[in-house]
Amino acid sequence: MIEDLDETIRQLLIQKMPLNTTEVDISFDVPDREWSGSISKPTINIYLHDIRENLELRQTGWNVARNIDGTFSRSRPPGFYDMSYLITAWTTNVEDEHRLLWYVLATMVRYPVIPAEVYQGVLVNQNQTLSTKIAQPDGVLRNVADVWTALENQLKPVLPYVVTVTLEPQLFHVSSPVRSKFLRFYAPDTEDVSKLVVPSNGNSGNGTALVAGVTQFVQIGGQITEANNPGKPVRAEVVLVEQGLNVRTNAQGYYTFNNLIERSEYTLLVVAPGYVTTRRVLTIPTGSYDLELQPEEIEV
Repeated sequence: MIEDLDETIRQLLIQKMPLNTTEVDISFDVPDREWSGSISKPTINIYLHDIRENLELRQTGWNVARNIDGTFSRSRPPGFYDMSYLITAWTTNVEDEHRLLWYVLATMVRYPVIPAEVYQGVLVNQNQTLSTKIAQPDGVLRNVADVWTALENQLKPVLPYVVTVTLEPQLFHVSSPVRSKFLRFYAPDTEDVSKLVVPSNGNSGNGTALVAGVTQFVQIGGQITEANNPGKPVRAEVVLVEQGLNVRTNAQGYYTFNNLIERSEYTLLVVAPGYVTTRRVLTIPTGSYDLELQPEEIEV
């Protein structure tokens, strides 16, 4: 992608400066003594000298989205990286060199964001914005003389140019939805909670039973869809008969009941305009709390 960014910067100067490449060359080579001795005509050198993450734009955490099939997708947010260039002009006399450097500066200042029409290669199909900074005092380069000492070349005026690019980390995970949650509350002075949970064939969650002194609440959730159109969410009212609770599904047809008193069975009543009212007895826990509604038949 770096080579495409180089070509994008080249096209920015050619199209927006504009620059006649038959008279002035653009080079991305290292501007050392050997290189400068080989050039034969005026040249703009754009040397990439540093790559580092832009910490001010860093996003933490994960992006979580619910898929149509009920699974959850987690992806890492994109990273932002500063590509730092040093721009110099090389001519046979100082006046032409300064004039060429000024034209470059005047062009770069007009485009704090590189226009999309000059994007090259993979940048054309990527949905990202290339923001730039030119000749800013807060760059990574502190002493220009050190650069020319390392390159063993003559000291020249430099335009620091920084382009911020976006990098997708391609870290993507898909996980199954959690249908049942069990919240257990123990006495504050309990030292070994394992003694308060014993194996069981009942329905206290994951094949366990609780002894006196332990309180457990249950959370369940599912999706309401249309039976004749699999996957189509239905806006409905879901009633938990035993506790007299009711919730409405969201735009994706999902509902959730929180902090339910533990029972072996629950009865759900689902009501939606245009659909047959459905009653379902559910065992807790179970693999799915999803329900399908049959559309009402309309007599003409």
